Amino acid sequence: MKKTAFTTFDIARMCHVSGETAKRWVEEAKIKGYRVGTSGHWRILPKDLALFLKSNNIPFPEPEEVGIDLKALVDDKSSATFCWEFFKNKMNAHIRSEGSCEDCLVHKTKSINCYALRGEVEHKRIYCIHFCEDCAYFLFQKKEILPKI
Repeated sequence: MKKTAFTTFDIARMCHVSGETAKRWVEEAKIKGYRVGTSGHWRILPKDLALFLKSNNIPFPEPEEVGIDLKALVDDKSSATFCWEFFKNKMNAHIRSEGSCEDCLVHKTKSINCYALRGEVEHKRIYCIHFCEDCAYFLFQKKEILPKI
């Protein structure tokens, strides 16, 4: 079965470090990750793990060990991104004037699935001005990322 996300325990095992070290890497944004639900456990997407391994010269594990060929992902141009990263260099406005990405609940929880979180908490501290169905990020996720998972 293909891995869709890794835990900090998985990262620790692959990199031969403690679980606390792997968790610190994610909390300090050395590895891009996102939190799962209310438990607060971290998940790391395969592409983000592959980029971390490559940039830190850590050997890639064999695909059979982890259920996915991480090395092959490094050259892949399509990757799941957070909404604030998706809009970072875009010219169109996506936030209300009184808000910023850093103030948004999606950014603070590092939620990769902003549209699901928005469904749970409505607009409370989520500063997007669009309905999800009209949002470029939502459409990108639906077309490019979700079918591949």
